[in-house]
Amino acid sequence: MSQPIARARGTRTTIAVAVLAVTALVIGVAVALGSERRSSFAADVGDLDAAAVPHGWAPLVEAAAEHAGIPAPVLAAQIEVESNWRAGARSPVGAQGLSQFMPDTWTDYGRGGDPFDPAHAIAAQGRYLADLLELARSSGIDGDPVELALAGYNAGFGAVQRHDGIPPFPETERYVAQIRDRVAAYERPTAENS
Repeated sequence: MSQPIARARGTRTTIAVAVLAVTALVIGVAVALGSERRSSFAADVGDLDAAAVPHGWAPLVEAAAEHAGIPAPVLAAQIEVESNWRAGARSPVGAQGLSQFMPDTWTDYGRGGDPFDPAHAIAAQGRYLADLLELARSSGIDGDPVELALAGYNAGFGAVQRHDGIPPFPETERYVAQIRDRVAAYERPTAENS
């Protein structure tokens, strides 16, 4: 074999190894960033400030959040956005109660309870969010699973799947943003921020 051919093969091999190394590095960074982004919302949320939850409903919120696998301040902020803590709330489209369940969804998650009873509504909210969070985590959709679950609560998880993320509906985008913005109001003060 001539030296120019051997050098050409050696150069191609070196280039191929370099390309593989760069590709592996890029994939590793993407996975690391994706993992960080996927867990950032829930990871940054502190403990529930029970005094911030009206009507002594903090234990209900904590139990539902634990069942759902999300931080309790997220669930509390969601209730504020859904109904402003009004147990008798009704929306123009037919959602009912504190956690604003549509009748069909209530049939699946209410377990025979009353959507206007805070104990029933908050527990059903936890069950529904648990299922939505599982769908978000197993969907392969890029994004924070908690935010995807919240978007599914508002727009239906089918819409999240069709749009491969938070649907580009102004109401749903606003809904998720409002919950994120309200979470801090339900976090227990820490030494850092008190």
